[in-house]
This record gives sequence, C-alpha cells and structure tokens, in this order.
Amino acid sequence: MYKSFGYDEEKHDFRIERHQIGDFGLHLSLIRSFSWGNNFPVESPFFPGKPFPYHYYFDLLVGLLEKAGLRIDIAFNGISILSFTLLLFLIYKLPQLIFRKSKLLGALSVILFVFHSNFTFIDFFKEKGLSLSAFRDFWLLPDYIHKGPFDGSIISIFFTLNVYLNQRHLIMAFAISLAIIYFLLSKLMKAQKISHKTLILLGLVLGILSRVHTLTFFSTTIILFLLFILFKRSRFLLSLFLPAAVIFFFHARDIIGQDISHAFFNPGFLSQKPLSLVNFIFFWVMNLGIAIILIPWGFFLSGKKQKLVFLSVFSLFLIGNIFQLSFLIDHNHSLFNLFLIFANFYIAYFLLTLIRRYKNFVGGTIFILVVLLLTMSGAIDLMAVKNDFQFRLNDAPSNKLMQWIKTNTKKNDIFLAKQEILDPVTLSGRKNYLGHSYYLSVMGYNYSERQNLVKLFYEAKNLETISRMHKENIAYIAVPAKPIIDFNYNVNFVYLDKYLQKVYEDEKVIVYKL
Repeated sequence: MYKSFGYDEEKHDFRIERHQIGDFGLHLSLIRSFSWGNNFPVESPFFPGKPFPYHYYFDLLVGLLEKAGLRIDIAFNGISILSFTLLLFLIYKLPQLIFRKSKLLGALSVILFVFHSNFTFIDFFKEKGLSLSAFRDFWLLPDYIHKGPFDGSIISIFFTLNVYLNQRHLIMAFAISLAIIYFLLSKLMKAQKISHKTLILLGLVLGILSRVHTLTFFSTTIILFLLFILFKRSRFLLSLFLPAAVIFFFHARDIIGQDISHAFFNPGFLSQKPLSLVNFIFFWVMNLGIAIILIPWGFFLSGKKQKLVFLSVFSLFLIGNIFQLSFLIDHNHSLFNLFLIFANFYIAYFLLTLIRRYKNFVGGTIFILVVLLLTMSGAIDLMAVKNDFQFRLNDAPSNKLMQWIKTNTKKNDIFLAKQEILDPVTLSGRKNYLGHSYYLSVMGYNYSERQNLVKLFYEAKNLETISRMHKENIAYIAVPAKPIIDFNYNVNFVYLDKYLQKVYEDEKVIVYKL
C-alpha cells in the first residue's frame, strides 16, 4: 500500500505510483474536500452545484481522520491495510465454510486471489525466452505487459492487483460484502434460523455499502437474493432488503439525476468489437488462463449446496457480460472481480481434491504444475507493482499556490481554474467550477453547457459576464501566467486587471478575486 502512495512529511510531497495517478487525483481531492474544505452537502470538487452520484464514504472516512490530525497517507493506507487484511481473512475462511475446514483450501484461495490467472506469462516467455536472464528480467520488470483496455491489449489490467491499489474503496467494499455473505451463508447452509432484527441490521449495513461502492452493493444484493431463493428462505428477503433499499434510495436519486443515456444492453464487456462468439471466448480464455477450465471442473466436483452458492455468484459473470451498469463499460470489472474471488474457491477445491485423491509423485507433480500455471502471470504482474516509479507532487506549504488557497480562501469557495488530473485547487480542499473531463465523464455529468460558460468567463469582456460568474458562485479565477499548450482561451488580462482584484501571482499562475 505504501509503495503505491506515501507522503514525505519533511518535503511536504505526495508520492504516487504512476498507475495510481489518475484515480488518486480524484480520491485525494475528495479527501481534501472533507479535511481542508467544507463539502457538506457533498458535491464533486470537479463539478460543484450538482448532485453527486459517486460513492464517497471511504474518502469521507479518510478525510475526517486527516481533519482530526492523522497524516493523510497514514489514514489512507491504514484503512486500506485493515480492509485488505479483513478481505484476505474472509477469502481464507469462506471456502472452508462452503466446502470443508481445510487450511490448505483457505491458503490456496488466498494465493489464487493475489496471483491471478491469465496468459500473460506466455507473452513474457515469448519475449524473454527460457534462460537464467529471464529471471532477472522478471525481477526487474518495470511495467505491466498488458494494460487492456488502455493499451489496446486483450488482457485486461482490471483483473490484476492494480485495481485494488487504485480503488482502495473497492477493498473496503469487498470486505464488507464478504462479511455479510459469510454470516448469512453460515446460517443458510446449516438451515439455521435468522432473526428479523439481525436481518434488518445487516440490511442497514448493506445499504451503507452502496455509498462505499455502488456496484459492489448491487452485486452483493444479487448474490444474497439468489442465495435466499435457492436455499428456500425467500420469506426473509423483505427484512433484509427493505432497510437497504431505504438507505440506497437517496443515493439512487443522485445517480438517476445524471446522464444515464448510455446503452444498458452492451454485451461482451471488453471483448473485441464487433462482438462475436469467437471474440468473446478468446477474451475470457486470455484473461482467465487455465482457470477457465478449472472453474467448471471444481463446480462439477462440488456438492449440491456448493453448486447453489456458485450459481448465485455466477450471475455476476452473466450480468457483467450482458449489461453496462455504469457510465463506462469498464466499471463492470468489479462484478467480475467479486465473481473471481468465489471462482477461485472452486479452483482451490479442485486442487485439494486432486492432491487428496492422488497421494503420489504424479499427483504432487500435477498439483505443483497446475498451481504454477495458475499463478505465474500474477507473479509477473506483481513485479510491475514492486518496480513502478513514484511521481512526486508538492503539497502545501511546499506548493505556494496550495498554501495560499488553504489559508486565504473560504472552505467552500469555487475557483474557475485550469483542468488538471492533479488539481492544486481541489487538492487544497476547494472546488473547481469545471474540473478535468475524465472525472466528469466517469460520473455521467453532462458538462457541455458548462464548457461553453468557461470559455465565456475566461474571455470576459463586459460586466454582464462577471455578473454571470457571481451567479455561478465562482469566487476566484486562476489563469496561467504564461501561454501553455492545453489552455485554449484568449484571456483578456487588461479587462481582468481593470475590474477584478489580483490576489495571488507566481511564475505559473495569476489568481483574481471576483
């Protein structure tokens, strides 16, 4: 966790690994909106004035801890480590609940989670060959071999540990999800009574999960619904889902208020388009590796109750391959991530059956070979995490602009500023009237009208435009001090100097107060 994100207290620098920069620009800004700013009622720091459809409870918790005096990296990584520890513990315990008590079964499930299966290792050995130098290349591997869909590769980066380093809230969400499933499954498999008070309490926790990670809430709801139906306990569904629905209602209202005009029927997930059966199968073969054979094998070896559990979870794989459940199809990855956690239990059960049925040299050799084929790609991808370089970003007070913003502006002030992934305005706890387009599109905001207004505001030539900025609650305008490539506005500095107060200036930026 600390490899991907840290903080230098002496230099007041953030340390962010390369592959985490995009996501952390969002999450650190959200955290600072709670710790250094005043973001209640909660809005996007990148699009203030509109309902916020995003799940933010993880960032809120980190922000409150930083506000209470805990250093941001300790709060951020501390919660992540606690959540990841709980997640690994539940991954260790759940298969023993579903199948039988076996430390080996639990350990294999954890190993298969950390060292995911795909066919990356084939491309690695194609390029490096089978030699002693290949081990050195493996140990020093600087980057992921495949980063689909971002590099055009068919093998997705979403099934690596990178997704958990990027999306720390997903770790917490999965830990909560598995904890709920573990408790209820322990009752369902033993046909034990579940009190309505317990179900109502779990329903409230399930509802809160929607603000930790919305699609994990959806996935967990689907799994639990099917488990209660298949285990013939449907009479308890109302007690569990009603309180969850009440809490989720307020979040759902914000989601529906955004641009949800995308196609919900979008089959194939990230398979090559135009979609065909061959492309679909090829995508999953490459992304699952030999697991694509061992998952159904483990399923057929399992008992009746174990099959019911699998069918409940397999629904996520089907839904994720048929529908687009968020503003980007990429977001469906969380359904597959959760499914694969359970799928690994069945692979582990297959391996356990293999080693117990064939207690000889041949059985042991096959066991080791299969485990190697399952985990080799995960080990290769783990080297990319180990060797990735860190980007340093000045924080206040090292960053003079951020320090000025923090100490001289109100906590709920809105800036009109340049769109940046690592935005000094939002990292100072304030809001940018139109933040980076990436953070707007992933949340479904329709921002075309605001884009036009931004151009009008930067190129202001009359007092009517200044008045309109006041109506939009803009308090400050930050303008690059020198022409830069990605700032395409003809700023009228003469007009701004005449009618607005210049309150801050350095070699990079000039800030005017309305």
